[in-house]
Amino acid sequence: MRHFVKVLRVAKRHAVWMFVALISMLIVAVTTVFSYNLIRPVYDQVLGAGGAGQTATGSTGQSADFVVANLDALARYGRDRLAVWMGDRPSLILLLLLFAIVLKNCFSFLARFSMAQLGLATVRDLRNRIFQALLGQSQAYFNSRSTGSLVSRVVSDVQLVNEALAERFGDFVQDTLTILVLFAYVFSLDVRLAVATFVLAPLLVTPVVYFSRRLRLRARQAQERMAELTTTMDETVRGMRVVQAYGMQEFEKSRFYTASQSHFFASLRARAIQAANAPVMEIIGVVGAIALIAYASSKIAEGTMTLGDFSAFLLGVYGTYNPIKRLNKFNLAAQQADVAAQRIFEVIEAQVDVVDAAGATELESVGSGIELVGVEFSYSDQKKVLDCVDLCIPRGATVALVGASGAGKSTVAQLILRFWDVDAGAVVVGGVDVRSLTLSSLRSAMGLVTQETILFNDSVRINMTGGEEGFSDEAIRRAAEAAFADRFIEELPEGFETRVGEGGVLLSGGQRQRIAIARALLRNPPILVLDEATSSLDSESEAVVQEALERLMEGRTTLVIAHRLSTVRGADLIAVMDNGRIVEQGSHDELLNLGGTYVRLLSAQGSSGKVTQ
Repeated sequence: MRHFVKVLRVAKRHAVWMFVALISMLIVAVTTVFSYNLIRPVYDQVLGAGGAGQTATGSTGQSADFVVANLDALARYGRDRLAVWMGDRPSLILLLLLFAIVLKNCFSFLARFSMAQLGLATVRDLRNRIFQALLGQSQAYFNSRSTGSLVSRVVSDVQLVNEALAERFGDFVQDTLTILVLFAYVFSLDVRLAVATFVLAPLLVTPVVYFSRRLRLRARQAQERMAELTTTMDETVRGMRVVQAYGMQEFEKSRFYTASQSHFFASLRARAIQAANAPVMEIIGVVGAIALIAYASSKIAEGTMTLGDFSAFLLGVYGTYNPIKRLNKFNLAAQQADVAAQRIFEVIEAQVDVVDAAGATELESVGSGIELVGVEFSYSDQKKVLDCVDLCIPRGATVALVGASGAGKSTVAQLILRFWDVDAGAVVVGGVDVRSLTLSSLRSAMGLVTQETILFNDSVRINMTGGEEGFSDEAIRRAAEAAFADRFIEELPEGFETRVGEGGVLLSGGQRQRIAIARALLRNPPILVLDEATSSLDSESEAVVQEALERLMEGRTTLVIAHRLSTVRGADLIAVMDNGRIVEQGSHDELLNLGGTYVRLLSAQGSSGKVTQ
């Protein structure tokens, strides 16, 4: 349960609700026992089942233990208060019983509400911590995990923790207190009978241990199958165009049905264990009750116990049954929650590969520009993606990286943004190694426009500002105009307040790209990284976006990664990459004169890439 204990540590910041719940639960436990003790005078006086030696609260007159004596004294005090107003009569015990039940249920509500507040607030904090942890993770973390697996931790696993904490944990605390008070009460009534009764208690522990072990195993299997199911669903929905275009519906249906069936069997096995738990516990409880009655009948025949005493004892013992059963339910829920909490804290406590170094400084200026010095890099100890790369991007210049797919162009861009750290060498910005700069200051100085434009299911305005306040309407409009996006935005149903749909699905590719450019213009970064920014557009959209990009690049230090070589002819420097190395550098004309890799790339692209000298 060590992972569930971590959840309770998170709950400490809401300790005031725990305190209110504990006080309320203690009152509930005491009033429960008090109402049970009132059964004695109800049977022996109100119903006339007792003997001649009965006191005002049903005691046989024998020396009572501490707990029963104090409960009797409290009952006498309450009866005397009522008698002042209503006169002394046996039926006053019934009013006292009603008052105890009402008081118990009022504080029971307060206890449940307080625990719900504690549990739900803690679950909210867990979700927030997971999301915050994900926001700070490096690209290596996301590359090694599926989206569906991460989503299932936020949704499915947190829900299991919620069930255990917000719903079951309150029962656990309440039932523990109630059982302790009831134990004290029944032992106070008759020690020998109580000992005989609770000799049977170990029988209740055996199924608890067995079921908890089995359920823990099955619960983890079910949660793993749910992660696989979520991943399959996510991949299919995101790739629906490909699925439909290539007629892969039957394949995807089969894949999803297989994952769904695996989850079904894993969940069914877990539910079977849960379903068997309650019947087994009830059978054991009934057997114990029969043995208890048989043992106590001799004492009633001897006259050492009244029917009221035995009824109160039996009620007190049976009163522990439901709490014990609920404790077992909490144990079952907590076992599942512990597995879920383990998966949750795997995300929260995961090591972050790219972090601010101790004593990291703010990036003051671009200085002389950006420089890559002897950079080497590989993904997860695989073959080197970059091998001894040297590249200088002077301040205010436009440098283009070109080459075949897989040459390492996009990796260079990601290293400059410090999505990854180099294995060897250094990436230098403004004369400082990026590893010595704070991530926030480094990335705030850069604007990124990629081939896959990322838009969020919110308004055009929010997608341009990134949710940051402080941008005036005029600044937002000017950025849209500079990106040639103002005209189509004004034609949208609600203009800048129009929601663009998930991933910007309500807009065309060119429109999404122009909003991304407007987003970069609005932030006015000194460094610009364009990663295949026009490669997925048609010719008409490309022409508009290219013009917008040229406006964006004015006066900025720009790295352009391009597949279409026709888009980079005007760059100040073109670096040609091949197998992780820069094999040629120079202007467009200089590279043409070399007649090397650059010329072969131009020829491979046909007429769209050919130029005349």
